Amino acid sequence: MEKHFDYKHSALGGLWGLFAPVIVSLIASIAIIIAGGEESALATSPVFNVISGILVELSFLCVFLVITKRNNVDFINATGIKQRVPWYFYLISIGLGIAFIFLFNPIISLWEELLALIGYNINNEIAFPLDSIGALFLAIFTTALIPAICEEFLFRGLILNGLRKFGAVTAIGFSALTFSLMHMNLQQLPYTFVLGIIFGIIVYYTRNIWLSVIMHFVNNATALVIMYISTPLDTPFVWWEILIALGCVLGACALTYLVIYLFKKKSPASTEPHEIASEMEKGISKRLMATPIFAGILLLIIFSLVNFGVL
Repeated sequence: MEKHFDYKHSALGGLWGLFAPVIVSLIASIAIIIAGGEESALATSPVFNVISGILVELSFLCVFLVITKRNNVDFINATGIKQRVPWYFYLISIGLGIAFIFLFNPIISLWEELLALIGYNINNEIAFPLDSIGALFLAIFTTALIPAICEEFLFRGLILNGLRKFGAVTAIGFSALTFSLMHMNLQQLPYTFVLGIIFGIIVYYTRNIWLSVIMHFVNNATALVIMYISTPLDTPFVWWEILIALGCVLGACALTYLVIYLFKKKSPASTEPHEIASEMEKGISKRLMATPIFAGILLLIIFSLVNFGVL
C-alpha cells in the first residue's frame, strides 16, 4: 500500500474535483425539468436544495475515496489524519477562521460592488432562509461542517499532499487555484483563492489536515452566524471604504506571515518532502496540472457568462 499521494493523483483529483459537482448539479437540474421546470415545487423546495447541496459536497469526498481506493493509498498516513501538533495550533486555527471573515469582508464587499456595476448577478443566498435557530444549525451542518470535511480532504488532503515533492509554492498554489475554480463564480474567486492559500500553508507546514478542516468550518460557520444576527444595510459607497479594505488586507497578510513563521518554527522537520521531483517528473506534472486548470477556467467563463446574463 502506498503511503503518499503522487502528482498524478493530484491532477486527477483536481480534474474530477471540478466536474463532479457539475455532474451532480446537472442531474439535479434534469430532475427539476422533469418535475415541471423552474416553476415546479421541486425547484423551490428547500429540502431538495439542501439535499442537492449536500450531494455536491459529498461528490468531493467520493472523488477522494475513489482515487485513494483505486491507487491503493493509505489515506490515513497520506493526509495526516493522525499527525500530532501542539494543542494551541487548534486554537490558532479557530481564531484564524473567525479573524479572516472580518479582515476580508471589506475587500469582498468592494469586489461585489464592482461586479454588480458591470452587470454580474450577485447571489449571497443559501438554500433556505435563516429565520430560526434551528435553520441556523441546519445551515452550519450543511454549508459549514460537510464542506469543510469533504473539500479539505480532496483539495488539501489529496491534491496538496500529492505535490509536496515539487515544493511549497507548487503544492499550495495548485491546490488553492483548483479550490477557487471549483466554486465556478467570479464573486467567490478571489476570496476562495486566498483562503485556499492559507489552508494550504497550514497543511503544508504541519501535515495535519484537521487544522484546515477546523479553520474552514469556523470560517463558514462565522459567516452564517453573522448572516443570522445582522440586518442587511443598503448604504452608499464612500471612498474611505477602500482604505479600510486595504488596511484589512495588510493586516491579513501580516497575520498569515506570523502563522507561517510559527508553524515552520514548531514543526520544521515535517515540512520536508519525502523526495524531490526529477526533471522528467516536473515536465510531466506541468502537462498534467494544465488540464484541470484549463478546464476550471473554461467552466468559470461559462458560469460567469450565465451570471452576466449572456447565456
